[in-house]
Amino acid sequence: MSVKRIIRCSIFVLLALGVAACEAEITDNSKAIVDTLRQTAAQAELTGDYNSAVTHYKNLYARNPVDTELRLALARNLRYTGAAKGAIELLQSGKPDSRYEMAQKIELGKAMLAAGHTETAIHILKEAEIKNPKNWEIYSALGVAYDMAENFVASRTAYETAMGLSDNNPAILNNFALSVALNGDLDGAIEMLKNAPRMARHTAQIRQNLAMFYGIKGDLESAQALGRMDLDEETVQKNLLIYSQLGRQ
Repeated sequence: MSVKRIIRCSIFVLLALGVAACEAEITDNSKAIVDTLRQTAAQAELTGDYNSAVTHYKNLYARNPVDTELRLALARNLRYTGAAKGAIELLQSGKPDSRYEMAQKIELGKAMLAAGHTETAIHILKEAEIKNPKNWEIYSALGVAYDMAENFVASRTAYETAMGLSDNNPAILNNFALSVALNGDLDGAIEMLKNAPRMARHTAQIRQNLAMFYGIKGDLESAQALGRMDLDEETVQKNLLIYSQLGRQ
C-alpha cells in the first residue's frame, strides 16, 4: 500500500432534540426507556463504539421515524461504521425538520463523500456553503472532498477558511495536516501538528497521525513514543513495521 493511499485512508477514518407530538401519549415508563436508550447511544458514539451506537439509534428511530435528530445520529454512525450507502438512503428517505435542514445537508454531503461520490459531495456542500457561509464544518468537509479530487489548492483554501471560523479546532487541524501530507509535504504536516496548541495535541487522533508522519519519515523513536501514549505495545510495533516499509518506498 502506497504512502498516499495510507494517508487517504486516514482522512476517511477521520472522514449534531426534536420530540414528535405523538410522544406525549407514551407512558412514563416508555419515556424512561427512550431516555435511557438515547443516553446509551450517545455514550457509545462518544467512546467510539459505533456499531453499538447504530443498534441503539436504530431502536430509537424505529420508535419515532419523524425525529430528524435521530435520523441524523443514525446516519452519522452508519457512516462511521463504513455503511455510507445505508446512511445516504436513510437521509434521502425523509424530509428534515426545518431546524435540522442544514445539518442534514452537511451529513448527506459527508455520506456521499464516504461512499466515493466526490463530485456529488462537493455539489451538496457548496449548496450548503451558499446558505451558511459561516459554518466551519462545511469548509472542513469541502477540504476533505477536494483532497479526494486531488484539488489541493482548493482544499487548502477550504481548510484555511475553516480554521478562520474555528481557530485551533483539532478536527480541522487534523484533516489539514493529512491534506498537506497527501500533497507530498511530510515535513509541513509534521510541523503543523507538532506546533499545534497543547489542547489540540491532546487529541489521540492527532497524536497518532503525527506518529505516522514521523514513522514514514524514518524517525521511529518519535513514532514509537507517540504510539505508546494511546496504543498497546503489539499495535505500536505493527505500526512501526508498516511505517518502515512505507518509508522505504
